[in-house]
Amino acid sequence: MKRRLCSVLVLFCLFLLAACSPPSTSSGEQAENYPSKDIQLIVPWDAGGDTDAINRIVAEELEKELNTTVVVKNIAGGSGVVGAQQALQANNDGYTLLAVHDSVAMSQLTGQADFGYFDFEPVSLMTSTYQLVATNPSNPWDSMEEVVADAKENPGQITYGASIGSTSQLEPALIQTASDIEFNIVGYDGTANRMKAVVANDVQLGSVSIAAGKDYMKDDRMKLLGYTGEERHPDLPDVPTLQEQGIDVVNAANRGIFVPKDTPEEIVSKLNEALENVANSDSFKERIDAIGTDVNFKGTEEYVDFLQNNEKDMEESLEKSGLLDK
Repeated sequence: MKRRLCSVLVLFCLFLLAACSPPSTSSGEQAENYPSKDIQLIVPWDAGGDTDAINRIVAEELEKELNTTVVVKNIAGGSGVVGAQQALQANNDGYTLLAVHDSVAMSQLTGQADFGYFDFEPVSLMTSTYQLVATNPSNPWDSMEEVVADAKENPGQITYGASIGSTSQLEPALIQTASDIEFNIVGYDGTANRMKAVVANDVQLGSVSIAAGKDYMKDDRMKLLGYTGEERHPDLPDVPTLQEQGIDVVNAANRGIFVPKDTPEEIVSKLNEALENVANSDSFKERIDAIGTDVNFKGTEEYVDFLQNNEKDMEESLEKSGLLDK
């Protein structure tokens, strides 16, 4: 009798659980209701750097498109690897986004991470940022030509600040290969720390954005030696490109948005459409231009092709520089 009563109670409890459980929803229904709560955008770098500044603008403009709050969460460490790992392990429901640039491939190819671009779902490319090579005003060089000449006479003596496994390490590596010289590359985690080191002359060279470079030069805290774009930047017309100075290097940090692997296609599509609207808005263009960055939107399919080519080109460059993890 007791055993039969227990069985009845168990069946009754199971019935209640089934009755109270929410009905399952298809990915189409999820997308139709998306977003229904706040979205988190992981920026895998400290606050205050270029990636943080650009993605805070993306987040604020995306809020207008999706009519929800987009919370920026800075998770620094490992030159972007720590924050990316958290996004890698997040639920694939569209409520965790990852701010990325070329460092994802860089970290994998140099052995700093065991994952790359296609362990995520790429959504959209948003911006491309060319860099300036800067030094402390007390240092003797007034051009990258003078830096190269000095480095040839004193191989391995000139220090160049970089975030190891990030695009800021690729830049000096490309310059070394193109000019047949050797720097002493010193690791710093994030742009803000690297810039402090250049200003303090703790490291002799470092990469800096247009917006930051203008401010540092205005305050006489930095001297700008070269620009990594194909042409001189209109805001700093007196700073020659690396190519003009005999260094065959053009390099940019390309920033976009990823979501965790297997996020429903309908949600990826909805995010891509919203980000395209952001990229085409006058507000976004003006704000991005003000910080010396180019809007360079590519939708999901085009972005995937871009990433495949980017990874291939980077692998070839790293192999030439001896930085490829074989």
